[in-house]
Amino acid sequence: MSEELLQRDLIKNPEKIGKWDFYNIGATSVKNLKEFGLIRNVDYGKEERKKVDGLIVQKKNVIAVVEYKKPSEFKTVAQKNKAIKQELEVARKLGAHILIATDTKETVWVNVLTGNKIKDENGNLIKDNFDPKGEKTPDLIEKIKYSINELSDQIKPKELVNPTDLAKQIWQDIWSVSGATPENCLYTFVELFIFKYLSDLGVLQGIFNFNTLYSSYDGNTEDEVLETYANTIRPKIKTLFPENPIDKTTIINGTIFVSKDQKAVQGYSTVFKKVLKKFKDYGKLEHIDYDFKSQLFESFLKESISKKNWGQFFTPIKVVRAVVEMAKDDIKVGAKICDPACGVGKFLLEPVITKLDQFYEVKKGKLIPKITIQGYDKGFDKDEQKTIILAKANMLIYFSDLIKENPNLTTEFSKLFNESFILKTNSILGTLSESVENEYDLIVTNPPYVTSGSSNLKDEIKKDGDLVNYYKINAIGVEGLFMEWIVRALKPNGKAFIIVPDGIFNRQNDKNLRQFLLDECYIDGIISLPIKTFFTTPKRTYVLCITKKPDNKSIQTDPVFTYFVSEMGESRDVYRFDIEQDDLNEAVMLYSFFKGNKQNFAKINTDIRCKIQPIEKFQPENHWCVERWWSKEEKEELGIEDENLKLKIEEFPTLLDEVSNSIISIKEEVQELATESEKPKFVKKKIKEIFDLKQKTNNSKFTKTFIDKNKGTIPVYSASKFPENVDYGYVKDNLKGVKYFENCLTWNIDGSIGKVYYRQGKFSLSEKVIPLIVQEELKKNLDLIYLKYAIEMEFSKHYFGFDNKAGKGKIQDIEISIPIDKKGDFDISKQKELAEKFKRLEDIKKSISDELDKISSTEIDFE
Repeated sequence: MSEELLQRDLIKNPEKIGKWDFYNIGATSVKNLKEFGLIRNVDYGKEERKKVDGLIVQKKNVIAVVEYKKPSEFKTVAQKNKAIKQELEVARKLGAHILIATDTKETVWVNVLTGNKIKDENGNLIKDNFDPKGEKTPDLIEKIKYSINELSDQIKPKELVNPTDLAKQIWQDIWSVSGATPENCLYTFVELFIFKYLSDLGVLQGIFNFNTLYSSYDGNTEDEVLETYANTIRPKIKTLFPENPIDKTTIINGTIFVSKDQKAVQGYSTVFKKVLKKFKDYGKLEHIDYDFKSQLFESFLKESISKKNWGQFFTPIKVVRAVVEMAKDDIKVGAKICDPACGVGKFLLEPVITKLDQFYEVKKGKLIPKITIQGYDKGFDKDEQKTIILAKANMLIYFSDLIKENPNLTTEFSKLFNESFILKTNSILGTLSESVENEYDLIVTNPPYVTSGSSNLKDEIKKDGDLVNYYKINAIGVEGLFMEWIVRALKPNGKAFIIVPDGIFNRQNDKNLRQFLLDECYIDGIISLPIKTFFTTPKRTYVLCITKKPDNKSIQTDPVFTYFVSEMGESRDVYRFDIEQDDLNEAVMLYSFFKGNKQNFAKINTDIRCKIQPIEKFQPENHWCVERWWSKEEKEELGIEDENLKLKIEEFPTLLDEVSNSIISIKEEVQELATESEKPKFVKKKIKEIFDLKQKTNNSKFTKTFIDKNKGTIPVYSASKFPENVDYGYVKDNLKGVKYFENCLTWNIDGSIGKVYYRQGKFSLSEKVIPLIVQEELKKNLDLIYLKYAIEMEFSKHYFGFDNKAGKGKIQDIEISIPIDKKGDFDISKQKELAEKFKRLEDIKKSISDELDKISSTEIDFE
């Protein structure tokens, strides 16, 4: 342990640089820093032995590493480069943004992500000296942290464009005159944005250029200018960026100023001029801010007056970037990456925005992709093309730097856009219409959730013999079909990072889907996201991380990374303000360390939000809602309040829609059960004709006291209201006078009256429990699970209770119905089929109860 931190009382009272903690040290190793809890307690490899001179830290997140040098060792360029190289690797291991090398008189500022020196707003190397007590130092570090990334080593120039405000103004202008939906306002803004953007990049020139069109207002009417745009400029853009001949989509398709038959819309020419003037006054769009490229659609969503449909193609950028960061090791040259429900394409575009030069090469007039990204979408029912058009427009904005350098290769870029994003409207199944297998190295996606009408998709699948054999799991809702598609479409050892709703992890009637995941994949991690992470739904969601097994005989031995996120760096209201608490970022950081040390990570993990769970905990019949595995005491320690959903009154209808759609989907499954096969014939048999009721149970001397004195491993079941629990305890085997049973049904005389239980393995019973053991000659012809449900169904008609106890004498003559075949023999296969139906109906009733509980437990805020 380092004495330096203790002697100077730095653990509880560090120095401050603005809002950050500053540790001016030199005799403390990385290992010591993590032992004292100042940085994350993870394995930093060989860098743990290194001692750092200074650290700027915020809640264990290292903002900057400081390297102090003597003036005599910091004179020449070579000496300065040596100082940088000396600390760059440890800065990267610590996850720092900035490396500061200084002799206190002169300072070199370095972007850790690139290894390059950082420049100021004007493109010159930063000359400011690092002074921990200087008033300007916090502002400088904040600007650097905000600006630099894998793509940029420069503080964002003031003239760097972030047209969010422009988007807001134009959205209001368009909406005020047209009353169009927020989606259509967005499409129109994006179209005009691209027109101005391509003009500023030098792609649109002469009569097709924005400035030329705007200057034509001198001498032409407003209607004539709009007609010029509709009749001349739009066709030119579509010529430069040809449409996909298959789905007929291109990069533009606004329909407010130009109609669907490509004519100028009469009456909108005045607002068209107003919008063009705002673009003109805003200036050049040439240097687009990296964040705006990512957040254009998010900015529009925040302005939207109606968010109902946006969830179909919108995932918050913080979630997108978190998933991309988790998947980054699998995003490399030669990889084939897919998003089967791509929306505006962010899961596929975010990984490449900072690595265009690495993934796309221009050679001899040809654009050569070194990576394959494929996004599919069906879009909105009424106007299906627009989602894919937005994805292509989004890709153009992301690729702007490359397009600017190669303005004559628009056809090549258009070909790439068309191959990357494909509209799937050949069937109501969309992406699900193709039985893809072993195709992709990586899938990153946020598929649609349960919707009413999912039975229509299943009906469509039944019409196609190939698809019937492809979708075998019979999972609930659209998300269940997508999960099956994703797993089958992955290559062996391929990975997927999927945003999934709680239903997949919680519904009993989706246990087959969970079994399918266990059979086909390794479960790498599950991150629980907070309720209301998404704009459009109060549903709890998760990031599921899986790897497809090389063959399904492989058994998972590695544990599973789980993390409980309470906040993700932004408020979960309509405003989505940035906030300080960001558990999602912490989850991503820890997951990266877990991947490299799965078996031993639990030993060094000290984050209470992170639990490394054994794979044995992930049984298909159990829920996988990992946040429930934190105890009440642990949640209190984390400061997590009662997790009842709290909604504004105007948000409550959205929850009702969610619950209604889920129940309708469940109803559709019940209808399937009701029409699956012909009704069988039955025969009535008395209980005493089926079971050996002469079997005796234990007497009243078989007490808890007796069991405590004879503790062993054999469970003893009582007539408890909670018969799954072993209330009586465990007893030794082969005790004199004790009755033991094995693999049979039991019936409670009182307690949980009305339920029959199938007890597996060897066990014993209290005097209030009757063993129902099938007579020896009938055992091969009767299914115990069917008998369980058949007895329960019949016993429910007899009103047994504490005043009418169900002893052997009262139940022996009760008749139950058993299916028979054409010969009149017991039909064991039909019994098994009906038993499965009974079980599914039990699961369905539990699912409905859970859905209704969401409503009853929701708190409504009228403010």
